[in-house]
Amino acid sequence: MMVHEDYKEMLVAQALTALDSAEARTLAVHLQDCHECRSQLGGWEATAATLSFETTALEPSAKLREKILTAVRSDAANTMRSSATATRRQTPNVIPIESSRRRWSTAQTSLAIAASLALITLGAALFVIWRQNTEAKRELAQVSVQMRDAQQQLARQHEAMEIVATPGARMSELAGTKEMPGAHAMIAYDKTGRAFLMAKGLPPAPAGKAYQLWFIKEGKPMPGRVFATDASGQGTLNDQIPAEALNASAVFAITMEPENGVPAPTGKVYLSSGS
Repeated sequence: MMVHEDYKEMLVAQALTALDSAEARTLAVHLQDCHECRSQLGGWEATAATLSFETTALEPSAKLREKILTAVRSDAANTMRSSATATRRQTPNVIPIESSRRRWSTAQTSLAIAASLALITLGAALFVIWRQNTEAKRELAQVSVQMRDAQQQLARQHEAMEIVATPGARMSELAGTKEMPGAHAMIAYDKTGRAFLMAKGLPPAPAGKAYQLWFIKEGKPMPGRVFATDASGQGTLNDQIPAEALNASAVFAITMEPENGVPAPTGKVYLSSGS
């Protein structure tokens, strides 16, 4: 027998279309009579749509391990062949007494050559492994950077989810102006003014410049924080909306300003939620 909390736990999976058909039918029957769950499902679906703004793929190398194993196998086989050849060259231990000094010197020479070849082969193998290890460390450093970026992205997504799921939360879309027609952004904020902005299509700002968010009420712009974008044109920002801008008539806008921000806009408007 399912209780109300069981249905609530199914809402996130439903928003991500992760329920099987039987669970989805069961939840659909419950939603017909439960206003609270219908409202929360709407919030989770909005969250899923919002988080689709950001996607970063991690692609560490899959060839490194095979390259190292191939090099080690090849060098090991060469070492064994060299050792076997040197062994076949060794002179038998039973030798005539009258020529023992000459034959013993030949055996020593053969062994020395074999040992030298083995050392050279071993040195070459170690060099290959060192080079592959250096490459592995470099790739590991790249993966570490990607992992850190992914963790930061997940943290931003989690915060955006919290805001969108808050009762009374709002979302506003910012469209690109003629100055930046390919850009767009979405800002989500709750009734306390806590806001999260996600922007796309904004090229990296020149040195000494940054993008700045503005809250405009009755023609009066109020400054928000500045933010930067990456090489793909994506950028995010956490901010606090002034109380006087927390209503439907407020307009959000983005301009390019000095990197430390300014109290009044000086640059052209690139994005705006107004008509």
